[in-house]
Amino acid sequence: MKKIMYGCIAILLVVGSIMYGFISAPKVIAVDRQYEATAYKLEDKSFSQPVTLSLSGVFDEKSESYLGKLTVNGKEYTNCRLDTKFAMMKCTVDGNEGVPLELLGMVYADKDFKAWSLTVDKSNNSGQSENDLYTVLNRGDSTEGNIVISLAATDRGSALKQYDHLRQSWANEMERRSK
Repeated sequence: MKKIMYGCIAILLVVGSIMYGFISAPKVIAVDRQYEATAYKLEDKSFSQPVTLSLSGVFDEKSESYLGKLTVNGKEYTNCRLDTKFAMMKCTVDGNEGVPLELLGMVYADKDFKAWSLTVDKSNNSGQSENDLYTVLNRGDSTEGNIVISLAATDRGSALKQYDHLRQSWANEMERRSK
């Protein structure tokens, strides 16, 4: 009788371990999408540039981040990390090898990733005079200011409203986490 009981316990432990492995494993989703959007400058109401943005990689639901290739208006970055928890968009630019180091911009998204915004500053953290992605998006425009791209937005007003809402939601979440 004891042998049967110990056998059942052993089977339950094995089954439980296997189930735990499936439940706790990070859910990784393959991403291969292209978006058409418009880039706007926060400080320049006349700036409006069409943007084609492509993602080809994987999205990890547990860490809420994307890792893979990012293409913006034909410029390809093959090693990118878009991390919505820390609002960072990092890629390697020179040679596209190694760990993503260059901060190209900030990325904000809602919980179900139906709406998200990117903001790109003229400078970056690598010591270069100008952010590579900013140059691609700016297309020789002489005005200054951060560039915002809001996916799922239909015009400048809704794009900036979505950006402000997502940025504020992220800031509130960061404040909540730090308490």
